[in-house]
Amino acid sequence: MLVRVWFLGLSLVLLCGCGRFRKAKECAALAKTVSSWLEQQPKPNAANADSKTLAAEARATALRYEALDHSLAALDVKSPDLVSHLTRYRKLATDSAHALQEVAGALDNGQAETARRKRVEFDAIGQEEENVVAKINADCRR
Repeated sequence: MLVRVWFLGLSLVLLCGCGRFRKAKECAALAKTVSSWLEQQPKPNAANADSKTLAAEARATALRYEALDHSLAALDVKSPDLVSHLTRYRKLATDSAHALQEVAGALDNGQAETARRKRVEFDAIGQEEENVVAKINADCRR
């Protein structure tokens, strides 16, 4: 009986440790994915660049956000709190890509006001992204 209690206690300790190890591994993979994506970010053109250049830049950045979503989807994350953050981050990546595609389309059609509104939408998504990253960082430090 004493051996069973000791074994049960040891099993519980190991399971808790394995969960923390898994979460740490998932946090590291997530951080590596996002850091790698950020390192490949091209330097933006000047705000006074012509609309054709700005549209091309918006499309390229949209493609980068789509690639980020695919990279995030490929991660094997099972920790419940990280899964919810990762789901939110992926939605932000696809929302960003969509907004930037609309910016590019508006610029191509000479719709400066629509392009500006969609760019403001993209910037708002960026603010949400900062919040999600802060939550991920907080959860990964625990």
